[in-house]
Amino acid sequence: MKKLLIILCAGLLAACSDFLEPKSQSEYIPREAAALNEMLLGNAYIQAAGGDEVMNLLLMFDDDIMCSDSAGAINTMVMTGDDFLLLEKLYAWQPDIFIQEGTLMYQSPWDWFYSYILGANAALDYIDGVSGTDDEKNIVKAQAFALRGYYYFQLVNMWGAPYNYDKKALGVPLKVTSALEAKELPRNTVEEVYAQILADLNEAEKSYEKLPKEQQYRKDYRTSLPMVQLLKSRVYLYMEDWKNAAIYAQKVIDDWDFMLTDLNSLPQKTTAQPYYNFISQDCSEVIWVFGKIDKFVNLVKQEMIFPDPYKPGQNLETNFFNASSGLLDAFKAGDLRKENYIVRSPYTDSKDNQHLGGYAPYGKFAVNYAHEPISNTNFAHAFRLAEAYLNLAEAAALDKDEKTAKQALETLLEKRFVPGTVSVTETGNALIERVRLERRLELCFEGHRWFDLRRYGMPSITHEWKSNGQVIKRYTLKEKDPFYTWPIPQDVMEDNRKLIQNPLPEVRN
Repeated sequence: MKKLLIILCAGLLAACSDFLEPKSQSEYIPREAAALNEMLLGNAYIQAAGGDEVMNLLLMFDDDIMCSDSAGAINTMVMTGDDFLLLEKLYAWQPDIFIQEGTLMYQSPWDWFYSYILGANAALDYIDGVSGTDDEKNIVKAQAFALRGYYYFQLVNMWGAPYNYDKKALGVPLKVTSALEAKELPRNTVEEVYAQILADLNEAEKSYEKLPKEQQYRKDYRTSLPMVQLLKSRVYLYMEDWKNAAIYAQKVIDDWDFMLTDLNSLPQKTTAQPYYNFISQDCSEVIWVFGKIDKFVNLVKQEMIFPDPYKPGQNLETNFFNASSGLLDAFKAGDLRKENYIVRSPYTDSKDNQHLGGYAPYGKFAVNYAHEPISNTNFAHAFRLAEAYLNLAEAAALDKDEKTAKQALETLLEKRFVPGTVSVTETGNALIERVRLERRLELCFEGHRWFDLRRYGMPSITHEWKSNGQVIKRYTLKEKDPFYTWPIPQDVMEDNRKLIQNPLPEVRN
């Protein structure tokens, strides 16, 4: 097995540009299902595989982030010139984001996701020929299908048009085997990719259902049956299949013992532990955790230095990027999420001015006394029970089942608001918009907002680029802008001549 791991790891790290083909499949053949199970952990899971946290870029593009408005700031960000240029290009939705050099992004999500798909494909290719019990084989199949389905969902929502906008548009190439074959593959349509996603998730579901109940979900950081059900609910929601989106959301809510965390009952914040960890397997509403916290945060946690007005000669630090004012202003009186979800700088002046105590564009995980993420113990992302309630509420509202929509939303918000302050009275389109607003607030900085904006119709967004708190440039993402479907990285285009590039957005000045 060690030899197989070496071969796969070499493929993951060195062969991305060759569409991640292993050099040889006959050099070593695994003989046990248990060996393939360990191979999955090392080569198909995001955090364990050791690559960059592949959802980093999603943070930079939506309307939940803004440049700090800190007046008098001295920009002393520890970045190379290339990194600074890349950061601005990302924030400005420029067409050449995958050409700019820099340590912030030395491989694109395209490369990393296909590398993880290779690990899942290898497990599926070998599993029927190895020894092991039916349960041992089914647990490998379940994970591999679940992971592959999730990765293709991410890929097609980065490089394909929104399903509800143009499902016949080009998506991404489907590669469902690790066998040596033609390296240049054409792009499948968005519709075809979604069909493969559902096929994979259906197979994952079947494999999990063959297992004893105690093996269908375990707190072992791997995928599970409720994870697959929640992902199916999300996929159906994107496809506007409201009934199935609601059915699978309800399964997650009814069939498992996950419980919403009541923000009213959280322990008092202390200097040693100021924020509760919602991205932890120990949290009662967390279904699956994944991703690397350091890469997640480092993209936006660039520091600036302030002269301390109360201690002459000393400085304060804050982030170059903050949570946007649009996001912060959307939290209403009685809502406990703003202060419990979003990490806030511990530095404030005597009037509690936001420019010194700004809200960072990340949160929900534990931080240390200085409000910095505890990188050695934290994951970056999670599938949470809260999403099931939001998926159910949105699908029901759009399917004209307002009673179910209101009940789902109220159940969630009762755990998020001060008692007696929750009110869901909207109907019709207003109810749909209320659900979507609560989705934005509940799931902020969890990798949902950019994808949600795409399926909401790709609205116009403006980002202001600031220096010393002053706006020096404004960049506008137009309604239905081509950048809502990312340009394929140039190195990928060069290595696969069958690919057709997406329409490129204009250079923004």
